[in-house]
Amino acid sequence: MREYSAPIRLYKKMPFKTIIKENQVRSRISELDILRGLAALVVVFYHYTLGFETGKDSGIPFGVLAVNLFFIISGFVIFMTLSKTKNATDFIVSRFSRLYPAFWAAVLLTQTIVWLNPLPDHTCSWSEALINLSMIAGPLNCPWVDGVYWSLVIELMFYCIMLFLFTAGILKYIEMLILPWLLLQIAAFLFSIHSNHPIPQVISILFLLKYAHLFLAGILFYKLRFEGVTLSRNFLLMCCLLTQFIIKGFVAGVFGVLFFAIFYLLSLDRLNCIALRPLIFLGAISYSLYLVHQNIGFVIMRALSSYSHITQILVAFFIVLMISTLLTYLIEQPSLRAIRKLYTRLKPADL
Repeated sequence: MREYSAPIRLYKKMPFKTIIKENQVRSRISELDILRGLAALVVVFYHYTLGFETGKDSGIPFGVLAVNLFFIISGFVIFMTLSKTKNATDFIVSRFSRLYPAFWAAVLLTQTIVWLNPLPDHTCSWSEALINLSMIAGPLNCPWVDGVYWSLVIELMFYCIMLFLFTAGILKYIEMLILPWLLLQIAAFLFSIHSNHPIPQVISILFLLKYAHLFLAGILFYKLRFEGVTLSRNFLLMCCLLTQFIIKGFVAGVFGVLFFAIFYLLSLDRLNCIALRPLIFLGAISYSLYLVHQNIGFVIMRALSSYSHITQILVAFFIVLMISTLLTYLIEQPSLRAIRKLYTRLKPADL
């Protein structure tokens, strides 16, 4: 099968030391962080323009679809992480250190602020907030401290599936699993439509029936970037995009075309133009920003109810930006380094 791989051809012309240096520089792709930051920014302003009071504003049209971009990014990043992982414990520690410390801090901070400044139609007790620390409060029929946490359950399920495939030794056959997985998604969707019976939530989450095609597309974009473009990978990407149209509808499909086009450019290393310092900073704080922006922002906006809505939005955004920066550099990143350093020190030498 004819294959095009620009990185491979380029590396053949490089001295060995240059190749090593290039690999070290590109081991973390800044464009991925930037795209995550931009997606988080869209979600923030979607929620702020939507408003915390029913019917106040219509919200940025289709801003919620930016979460789709998060899932594509996760597919790319998690497959890249597993490609460098030696064993399951390494992966678990890597994901735990990345997700949980910042999440715990965000849950406790948000719960405290909302408890002191209650929001309409939002009730979450402290005992329920402690359940939230598990990151799976929703499936446990427990209210979220902040509604944006729903997507983290989807992320966790994807991690579990990928870890299973990794430990079973079949992750290398992931491209063979993509088409059957997409067909399962479409079959479940058609069944729920024609039978008028929604798929049980636990089944939907367990098999990622609403979002698997996005994670799988991210994996394919990773393959395109590091293993080259092939006809079969392009075909599978088109199948993922078709699944987006079928399951999510026409508008979401159109946005899917945009997201896929952006990632195709990234896969061909043609997205370097967005690697600007302010966007890199936004990408660095994007996880914390996503975690704390909604309910804390709503509390700030309510406190400024006598001012114009644009003033409320700008002040809320500035404050949550500051909180996100502090959370990133005082908790998220130091905790990540400390946990991984401790793990490296304690793990057996043969692991």
